[in-house]
Amino acid sequence: MLKDKTVLRNTIAVIIGLIIIFLIIQFGLLYNANRLGWDDKVFPEWRHIIKFFSHGEGKKHEVQFFGSMLAISGIAALIGGVITALIVRRAKQAYTMFVGFILLIVALGDVLITPYHPTWYEIAICPVLFFSSWIGGLFVDLIYKKFFKKTKPSSQSF
Repeated sequence: MLKDKTVLRNTIAVIIGLIIIFLIIQFGLLYNANRLGWDDKVFPEWRHIIKFFSHGEGKKHEVQFFGSMLAISGIAALIGGVITALIVRRAKQAYTMFVGFILLIVALGDVLITPYHPTWYEIAICPVLFFSSWIGGLFVDLIYKKFFKKTKPSSQSF
């Protein structure tokens, strides 16, 4: 019975981490696009914003837009990795690496399906998402081991 609860808890942790990453990236996308001159008030699709900042009037803000999106995506992956690691009990880094792998696959799919990304962004987004998520789990794991894990007394006497 314990295994079923652990599997459910870990699955929920991964889903919550991915939802938080998605929400932060969506908020960052809309804020960043509005800040740099996107004037469409209807909820935009990702590909329309990408096309605007890579081929349209917003081309002059291309580096600012995609650079800040890269930073926002990294911060979102870091926060999502931390939250995932806080929820799971064991193998914190493994589950955050799993979240990072899912993000890597989604980012790769987005880069392949949406043709308007600059090349430097296409190259940088996959490692940024994967490693930021993993670093979030690493932080939580190190803090947990340093401050909260009880050390087992050794049986050796000196």
